Amino acid sequence: MFHRMTANQKRLWGVGAAVIGIGSLIKFGYFYVSRDIIVNNLRDRDKNAREYLKESREFSEWAKQDREKRLKHKLTPEQKEQLQQYLLMVAESDKDVYPYETKAMRNKLEGRS
Repeated sequence: MFHRMTANQKRLWGVGAAVIGIGSLIKFGYFYVSRDIIVNNLRDRDKNAREYLKESREFSEWAKQDREKRLKHKLTPEQKEQLQQYLLMVAESDKDVYPYETKAMRNKLEGRS
């Protein structure tokens, strides 16, 4: 079939093939570069998130120790139970703020009883 075409038709097919080939190369290059940018961005975000998490855990530990140092009296088991019941009551009254915690809190309280 290609042998029976005129020179202009062959040239037209050659130009079409070149356009498709160059377009494919550009598309491949674009997606290769954009993938690299996305992967690097995710890697940086993960690194920053891990650093922030580490700082948060360190602060949490420091805050826990600080609270325990300033605490004059330890809570009795009865006071702990009352505090947990109060927190459950607050969580149940505001479902928008605590949509999932109430079930776990209730199971925890029932497990103690």
